[in-house]
Amino acid sequence: MSKKNDDFFKEKKPWSEVKDQLLGCYFKPYVQKILHTYKPLVYVDCFAGKGKFEDGNPGSPLIALDIIKECLAATTMEAPDISTTFIDLNYADDLTENLKGYPNVVIVDGKYEDHIKGILKDKRGSNVFLYIDPYGIKALRCSMFDGFANGQFNSIELLINLNSFGFVREACNALGAQYVLDDPTIFDDLVEYEPTKMTASDKSVRDLNEIAGGDYWQAIIEDYKAGRIDGYQAEEYFAEQYCQRLMDSFTYVLNMPLRIKRGQRPKYRMIHATNHRDGCLLMVDNICNRWEAWQNVQSGGQMSFFVEDPNNHTVTTEDIERYTIEHFQQCENWTSLHDALAIFFMKYGPLCSTGSVKKVLKDLEKKGMLQVLRNPEYTSNGKRKSTFMSEGKNQRVSVRWSQ
Repeated sequence: MSKKNDDFFKEKKPWSEVKDQLLGCYFKPYVQKILHTYKPLVYVDCFAGKGKFEDGNPGSPLIALDIIKECLAATTMEAPDISTTFIDLNYADDLTENLKGYPNVVIVDGKYEDHIKGILKDKRGSNVFLYIDPYGIKALRCSMFDGFANGQFNSIELLINLNSFGFVREACNALGAQYVLDDPTIFDDLVEYEPTKMTASDKSVRDLNEIAGGDYWQAIIEDYKAGRIDGYQAEEYFAEQYCQRLMDSFTYVLNMPLRIKRGQRPKYRMIHATNHRDGCLLMVDNICNRWEAWQNVQSGGQMSFFVEDPNNHTVTTEDIERYTIEHFQQCENWTSLHDALAIFFMKYGPLCSTGSVKKVLKDLEKKGMLQVLRNPEYTSNGKRKSTFMSEGKNQRVSVRWSQ
């Protein structure tokens, strides 16, 4: 039995609100899109908690179940195959009580590490979505994620809460360094349900290697110890290389820094990993289009996720245009627009919506700098050339930089 932290669920803290709203704003369009694959949807909340906070606010289980309920009510499909599983080591009884009004819910009493393979073993060909908001960094074993990617599913998506500052702090402990930041409030809201504590030992180093999926983090900490980088750069470099490591198994990995106040450094990194390009693009758009809804998470505060990039640099319209030109200049041969867009956002992060990049591309097309091939070439009446810039079931867009 793990150590319980009963105060964790007394009230919903601002960062829990941010994380759960991120899940909610993405999960609804995800379910709507997945239903049209006509294949089963498997949703697993790997660290479900009680399902509801004692102050009445919904936790991630209720948020996901309400979205599924809403989507099922709106669809004309007959009997969609959706299964939902919620795992928790300490609060299975609370989960059972708080989720009793929802049908076809499976509650697992135990550790996600012990049960997730069994839950997914017969789900070949399904669409799988895993929400992984762990109680401590120790549960984020990269080898587990590699196994998910090789599960022969129709699609697999992971939304992971990475406490990157917490990892760097414990990595410093393991390698005998003191982690000092000029903003000590970074850790104020990083309240973990089950904190991970590392010591200066070989075992801690091995544990951190398992979490990170390699020993690349050690060079980062050594640079920090030597004063070659500061504590914020150490966190940034670790997050970047962690995402690169996930790309050993997942084609598209997004690194999304979360802030509450404008100008604030990110305290969490939400990592979205998938092998489906449209999942990547859907995540980008639904975060960018809905960030205004998060402005009231902290009373009197305004959240800003996308006026600054992951490195805390301001992003302007001119920056987006420059990044777009730099990226699409590399399309020397005909390339799927959605493929190119997905790679763009992996490179630069979710700094704007896909529509903002498409607007630049249309302007480049008008200037003759970008060639665009659309199928169908003409509108349905055959009188006008198509102008769409989105790929879907019955339309394709390819782009090529003009030589």
